Amino acid sequence: MKNSTLALLATLFLSTSALAQEAAPAPRTYSVRSADSSLTYRLKHALHDVVGTARPTEGKARLLPDGTLQVAVRANVADFDSGNANRDAHMKEATEAPKFPIIEFKGLASGVKVPTSFPSEQAVTLKGQLTFHGVKQAVEVPMKVVFTSDKEVSATGNFQISLDAFKVERPSLMMKKVDDALDLETKFQLQEAK
Repeated sequence: MKNSTLALLATLFLSTSALAQEAAPAPRTYSVRSADSSLTYRLKHALHDVVGTARPTEGKARLLPDGTLQVAVRANVADFDSGNANRDAHMKEATEAPKFPIIEFKGLASGVKVPTSFPSEQAVTLKGQLTFHGVKQAVEVPMKVVFTSDKEVSATGNFQISLDAFKVERPSLMMKKVDDALDLETKFQLQEAK
């Protein structure tokens, strides 16, 4: 009698565990739509500000059932366009674009929830690593994430890095270097992958 009761309880436990696993939500994967997304840098100089924009070459975000968000985004350094070819050539030289062609960010955030109604906005802080000019630095990126529908998300953020920390020789104009601080603005449109 004891053995049959134990066997029945074990069967019920295993069945309940299997049902719970089947009901658990799956991770959601989103791809960055490059044509609708951008990375923009801003540099200050005593005489003027410099603004350059590039499209990300690739980007993915993965939202796990526990609310962990994993993000990876890349862009080509040579793709940044300020509207001035001479200035862009100087920036590519300063950042050694042929030697270090990629800028890349990989990061994590927690507590992200897929909403039940749309649009829905969440503040998220991505903590990760930025690779630029062959140097890896820890960065935190505050983001505004808007679930515009069940399948589409927009994410915008701003953060600042130090050119000196990334070992970039700061460009100069009329014997005056640009400021060390480089502001980065991200605007991403993401679509859930099928």
